[in-house]
Amino acid sequence: MMRNKFLIACILLINSFLSVAQDRALKKVVTLYKQENYRLAYWRTDNLLNNPDYDTSLIPQLYKSITLLHIEGRLFFRNRKPSPWEEGASIFMSLKNTDEGKKLIINNIQIISELSWYLTDELNRYKKQKDIKNYERLKKILNSLFQDIKLNIKNEVKPKSESFENESRYITTSLEREKLVEIAMNELGKPYIFGGTTQEGFDCSGFICFVYKGLNFQIGRSSRDQYLMCRKIEKKDLQKGDFIFFNNGTDEVSHVGIIISEPNEPLKMIHSSTSKGIIITEVETSEYWMKKLHGFGTLY
Repeated sequence: MMRNKFLIACILLINSFLSVAQDRALKKVVTLYKQENYRLAYWRTDNLLNNPDYDTSLIPQLYKSITLLHIEGRLFFRNRKPSPWEEGASIFMSLKNTDEGKKLIINNIQIISELSWYLTDELNRYKKQKDIKNYERLKKILNSLFQDIKLNIKNEVKPKSESFENESRYITTSLEREKLVEIAMNELGKPYIFGGTTQEGFDCSGFICFVYKGLNFQIGRSSRDQYLMCRKIEKKDLQKGDFIFFNNGTDEVSHVGIIISEPNEPLKMIHSSTSKGIIITEVETSEYWMKKLHGFGTLY
């Protein structure tokens, strides 16, 4: 009898540990998504969906669908069949067709609303660029995706990027620029960690997020989002604290650093290098970085 009670207690304890681990894994996905680290969030959800322990949870399916809808055309996802848009829309529609899926969508209506705002902005961008092919593809998806869902109105709760754009007008002083550089310099030598946003280690865009958070500003999580968010400037207008962006030979931004040199000085940036972590690099003396130079931006 005592032995049976002991076995039952052990089973309950193991189940409790498994439940805590599952909760942590799901929370990590949600955190990555909110940080706009969509690529890493996608890979995490994909792993969870291949784990039988999550067969009864619809949360990984929801986050896989909405992350896919954010990563169309990005590096590693180009020429993918089915495309991220089509696959993400298909998963989302399958959730809509079940009672439990509908409840999950309603319970997460704010992130679903923000997704619709993002996709609508993308649609308008394709229209301005006269990219008819992608415009028609996305228009077809939007027409079916959010039907019968009561979305929040955009002006009721602004997404992070909008509220940040409003706040960014107030970063105007040289003192604030010096503070940004000081925060960045304090992290010299910290290791590179893919997906890292803390002092334990950073990836390139996670480092930018950390530095700007030091002045209580939320910015886009990926280098691409940071590029889209900032105002583009010429090299002659660069000041400390501004952004410098790089690509991998495509039109897509793949790396970002912070300018730490004074105007008219040789161009220096502080950034998170995949091989050396947080370092200072003299850009114009580096053939490697000059070949990849994409542009400059500011939030001032």
